[in-house]
Order: sequence, then C-alpha cells, then structure tokens
Amino acid sequence: MPADLTPVRIADDVIEFQVETSRQAQTLARELRSAEMAEDVVAGLDRVAIRFAPARATQVEAWLAGIRSISVEDKIDLPVVEIPVQYGGAFGPDLASICAAMDLSEDAFIALHAEAEHLVEMIGFTPGFSYISGLPDTFEIPRLGTPRPRVPAGSIGISAAFTGIYALAGPGGWPLIGRTQETLFDPDAAESFLLHPGQRVKFKAV
Repeated sequence: MPADLTPVRIADDVIEFQVETSRQAQTLARELRSAEMAEDVVAGLDRVAIRFAPARATQVEAWLAGIRSISVEDKIDLPVVEIPVQYGGAFGPDLASICAAMDLSEDAFIALHAEAEHLVEMIGFTPGFSYISGLPDTFEIPRLGTPRPRVPAGSIGISAAFTGIYALAGPGGWPLIGRTQETLFDPDAAESFLLHPGQRVKFKAV
C-alpha cells in the first residue's frame, strides 16, 4: 500500500491518483464516490481518475489533497461466478494459433484456463468488458496486429496474462479463445452487470 497518495491534475476537469494494485484503485474509487464531490470517478488497473466541474476545481483539489492513504479490505464478499465457455472453432478462432505459439495442445490450454480461479480486476473500455487476472505471469500473448472490426458479444480473449470478455459486440484486438452465452451487460436489468471488480470467476468448458 502506498504511504502517500498525490493527486495529479491531467486536464482542466480531471485529476488522477496513481496506485499499485487494482484493489487499491477500487477501494479508493468507492471512497471518492461516497463523498459525492466529483461528477465521475473511474478506477483502472493502477490509477483512479476524478472528473469534476471546472468551476469547482479549487474546492475539489483541496478535498483531494487531504487524501493521503487507503485501507484495502482483506476480502471482497462477492460470490464466485461460473462462466460457461465454448472454446475454439468459430467461437475462438485464435485458439489454435495461440496453442501453437505456446507449444500446448488445445485440450491442455483449455484445462489450464478452466482450472484456475480468476479475479475481475476492472471493468472498461466498453460497458461490461471485464479485465480478469488469473493466468500465469509467463503468458505473453500479444494483441492482434490488426483489430477485428466486429467481435461478437460474449467473446472471450486473452492478452498478456489477462482474460477479457466482450460484453457488447464491437471492434476488438484481443486474440479470441472462445465465447460464452451469458449476458454480461443488460442496461434494462435491475443489476446491469454480471461481473464486478473484485469478483472471482471460474470458466467451464462446454
């Protein structure tokens, strides 16, 4: 945990804190939201951005200057979510090339991916898109050289040691290993998001 947090002005209406982990980012974001001083608070993997009305800049900067440390709870009480996945083939068109590059059979890769317990680190860059850790740090899967213009909703990709799930159809550059039929984002539902930062995830091959 950093002993000191220093807010940095990066735009007329945006101030940013840099932290060390996604859990620190999520904890700090919750505290900032509860104060209701900012118009928007966005947590990333290692930073938190605060957007505010420029007219309130002096007030907001004085408030943020008083935030010097964060306490991270030991456990986030969220249930484990099981995500059924159809791996490979038309659902995961990059699985074969990934396995060839890693000198793994597809069955071995699927077992490795499905046996681990994963953790949702953050939600972004589109509504519901989940950045999920849990793969070995030795994974070095690069993004595609040319992003696909349209990736179907539910597609599951990997990049570096992260798994990403596309909640909505749209462009994307992550190599795809499979697809789930689960609904990750429904703006009309009482609970719009299936997954939340700090949530544990298990993938199940179907």
